[in-house]
Parts: sequence; C-alpha cells; structure tokens
Amino acid sequence: MWYNERIEKCKNSSSPRFSLCCGDGKVERSLLQNPLKLLHQLLFDQNTADGKNYQQNIRTYNMMFAFTSAGIKLDKSMTHSRGPPTIRIQGQPCHRIGSLLPMPGK
Repeated sequence: MWYNERIEKCKNSSSPRFSLCCGDGKVERSLLQNPLKLLHQLLFDQNTADGKNYQQNIRTYNMMFAFTSAGIKLDKSMTHSRGPPTIRIQGQPCHRIGSLLPMPGK
C-alpha cells in the first residue's frame, strides 16, 4: 500500500494503518519461509560469482520476466463492454519464457 492510502490521513504516523489490503487487521499472513538455498545464495552471498552477478543485475532479471509473454486463458465475454478496456483472466496466469541458459556455443 502507498502511504497516502492509510486510514488516518490527517495524522503523520510512523506506523500507519491500512484497511484495503488486510481488512484493518482482520487478515493476517503467516511469516515467509526461508528461501531455497540457491535463491538465498543469489540474494545475499556476494562471495560467489553467481551471487555477485545476480545482485548487480537483479533489475535486468526482473525486467526480463516483466516483458515475457503472459500465458493466460482469456475470457472474451467482456471485450465489447462499455468503458475502459477490460480483460478477465480465468485460472492462474504464468510467464511463457524459454530457457534462461544460452544456446550451446553462445
């Protein structure tokens, strides 16, 4: 949530409260589990070539996934509705991307 989406906008709070995302505290998420060992090394270990490379290029990797083709099942029943363009996705979206490894010899 953005800071301006807080409930009490007139107060300058260091711990703002929000209601859209969690129903004003009614919804609680469990703590995240530790990432897989390889992912943890990529994110936090600067002593390896892979970790250093990943950390220096993390924005590039993120942009690469942002521009991959989305694999979705499109519900076309809303394509002719009035108002701004709207799409409805059925099921779970995914990224359609090839191998992250270069072709042999490249």
